[in-house]
Amino acid sequence: MRNKRTMSLAALSIGALMLSACGSAGGTAETPTEGGTEESLASTINVAISQTPDAYNGDTANANSVYNTYVDNLVHSGFVAFNAEGNLERDEDFGTYEKTSDDPLTVKYTISDDAVWSDGTAIDYDDFLLQWAAASGKHPSGEKDPDSGDDVDIFQAASNNGWGQTEMPEGEPGGKEIELVYTEPYADWEALVDNFMPAHVAAEQAGLSAEGDGAELIELIQGGDIAALTPVADFWNTGWNYEADLPSLPDAALIPSSGPYKLDNATNGTLTMVKNENYWGEAKAGQTETIVYKTIVDEEVVQALQNGDVDVIDPSSPTVDTKAALEAIGESVTVETGESLTFSHVDLDQRPGAVFEDLKVRQAFAKCIPRADMVDKFVTPIEPNGSVLNLHEYQPAQEDYQTVLDGAPAAQSDGVADIEGAKALLAEAGKTEPVQVSMMHASTSQLRADQVALVKASCDQAGFEITAQPDAEWSAKLSQPGAWDAVVFGWAGSGLVASGESIYVSDGAQNFGGYADEEVDRIWSEIVTNTDPEQVVPLKTELEQRLAETQYNVVLYANPGIAAYNSNVEGVVLNPTQTGLTWNAYEWTKSNG
Repeated sequence: MRNKRTMSLAALSIGALMLSACGSAGGTAETPTEGGTEESLASTINVAISQTPDAYNGDTANANSVYNTYVDNLVHSGFVAFNAEGNLERDEDFGTYEKTSDDPLTVKYTISDDAVWSDGTAIDYDDFLLQWAAASGKHPSGEKDPDSGDDVDIFQAASNNGWGQTEMPEGEPGGKEIELVYTEPYADWEALVDNFMPAHVAAEQAGLSAEGDGAELIELIQGGDIAALTPVADFWNTGWNYEADLPSLPDAALIPSSGPYKLDNATNGTLTMVKNENYWGEAKAGQTETIVYKTIVDEEVVQALQNGDVDVIDPSSPTVDTKAALEAIGESVTVETGESLTFSHVDLDQRPGAVFEDLKVRQAFAKCIPRADMVDKFVTPIEPNGSVLNLHEYQPAQEDYQTVLDGAPAAQSDGVADIEGAKALLAEAGKTEPVQVSMMHASTSQLRADQVALVKASCDQAGFEITAQPDAEWSAKLSQPGAWDAVVFGWAGSGLVASGESIYVSDGAQNFGGYADEEVDRIWSEIVTNTDPEQVVPLKTELEQRLAETQYNVVLYANPGIAAYNSNVEGVVLNPTQTGLTWNAYEWTKSNG
């Protein structure tokens, strides 16, 4: 086994994405080398993913997962993207942007004249405007959320972060220049506009004309006609979803690409993409003709790599057995390890009447979870520097982690289970009978099952009665009140300051447990409107103290990261952020040596 080790990253904020028939490469392509000779390269690279992608639109609340991002990296383009070091990189093949005013914050965007969808339709103002409409949260349906009482938007966006504090973008049908004005500053303004969905497809599927560069759709959005826009929103919300287990793709006309690759076909959870012949960019032009994603559970993925069924793997929940199995393969496989920005945690249903409505019950549950034991069993055998995680917005490997933790004493803990302390808190809460907790986890993950087993073994001693709830559809049930009492899964880092807002604020789309705290809401309002980097650590410190005092959830540890690939593959770089391993897959090549 060839080993590589990634370097620790500088401070990054933790963001908003949720975790959780075989054949070797075919064909060859003759590619000239720098020396003028020709090298035989495979035309296909096979990539293993732990969960089947479930939507072409990964910006909806129910499809905002890393597994969709793994695909989106290659079929969607935008003004910016994060690299493996967590640095923001501009994609000037797609377009350019410049801040033209600080008061009010104003940004001018210019989409490249060459930028087109793979069906030949220009990428322009209607695509930008649809993204704003979907993510701004400014199109109330007239219904109220039964839990929060807030207006329900016709668009079910994963987050309104940033977009919610902007005015309607200014532009013209067919225009490539757009101006975006903020009603108040936004910390992550530079990373806000990352990709679009094809507005002409959404318009046509809603019964509108796509003629005139989307003029009809533009007029509806600009006029704020909720009733007329509802069919557009309905399609945006679910029209790009795939069937369960990905037996096939939607009609090709519905899923045009703006990236270096386009979707070609799917069957039984295997998705194939090919180079987009209408892609205009140079920096991200695909180097391999075909990329194939194969859904393989973590427990089988190492064997698939060894057999040559796949060329690249990135297990979502690597274990010590994963590492040992990779080490046993030998020189034919290259392995990269590092401290990931993905972290495991347990969310708690704390809505009125729910098991964890009472703060003392939440605190008792946190005390009895054996977090230090989990680190010893699941982390340090893979990543020796692993440790108990006590913060939400920073990882132990990040340079500001200790500074923030020092300023948040309520968050400080060694992670050793405190059974007696948990018993005392349950007694204070008036619990005289075992507290029943149904704990949901991904049914495909042995690691998650093992974590729940450890929680049960410990917390049942403290006065809880844990029942494991394995579920293949766990991610779809996260937003369903009453579908679970506790759930263990992961969040992945984004490299942004404000991206975590929707996880913690009272009306956040990814606040699945119904947590509500006015002080946390206030702190987040300051974070997201702050453009002074010097204020980030003090504000995040205040946030972490309050999240710990109110026991928002239970953070466990930063997941160890492992990526492994056939040693004939070049260009693979472990990316610990939510962008995922395929962030630069357009650069990958595989020799047939």
